Amino acid sequence: MAVDRASKTARRWLAITLTVLSLGVPVILWQVNAMIQQNPVLAPGLGRIWDTMVSSANSGDLWYNASVSIRSGLEGLLLAAVLGVALGVLMAQSRLASAIVSPFLSATYPVPKLALYPVFILMLGLGTLPVVVLVALECMYPIAYNTLQGVQSTNKELVRAAANADAGRWRTFTAVQVPSALPAFLTGLRISVPIMVVVTVVVEMLGQSRGLGFLIRDAGRTFEPSQALGVILLLGVLGFVLDQLLQVATRQIVFWEARSDA
Repeated sequence: MAVDRASKTARRWLAITLTVLSLGVPVILWQVNAMIQQNPVLAPGLGRIWDTMVSSANSGDLWYNASVSIRSGLEGLLLAAVLGVALGVLMAQSRLASAIVSPFLSATYPVPKLALYPVFILMLGLGTLPVVVLVALECMYPIAYNTLQGVQSTNKELVRAAANADAGRWRTFTAVQVPSALPAFLTGLRISVPIMVVVTVVVEMLGQSRGLGFLIRDAGRTFEPSQALGVILLLGVLGFVLDQLLQVATRQIVFWEARSDA
């Protein structure tokens, strides 16, 4: 037991060390590049970037625009989760629905939804609603396909055991198929999180007057690379934090998977 505990501790510290290195090395390389270039405008160092972000935070612009982006992205992700789960479960439970929905998803998945942004502006207006809809459309597909895979991979023996116990179709779905599909669904959700961040920022860069994407576009207009780089670093931190939170939630929700790996 002591050896196993020491081994787990060593693996944990190794994982932490590798994480710090993977995140820290690019930042260090950028700082070295800034020192070599000696051009604080075109290649601002970490100090200049930090001062710019602190100034933006103190003025309230950073927090306001970050809150707009996070709210729009999470609303779109929530809508994508609802639509993706509904479509995935529907395709898994009905061959007719699968025959209808599956070709549609296959045909529309490669289409860049961002190309529909002008159409959504005309239909939905200039607010954050087009951002929410575009995020939902882009994130829906991995969630739908992973949910479909999760439901279809349910252990057939468990389904037969539930049928022998007269559980009924709904009870079998909630007690057997839903737990089986949860890991795949959460994987699809994890895949969708960076898609959410990218789509939100790109749409805000295209035509929004607020949000982190707008700050990047505004930095280009006013020739402030330090502001653009600061927002990009913030987006990286945001993506990392969301991914870590999702991993923690996955370990708590799908606890039997963690036990089987132990």
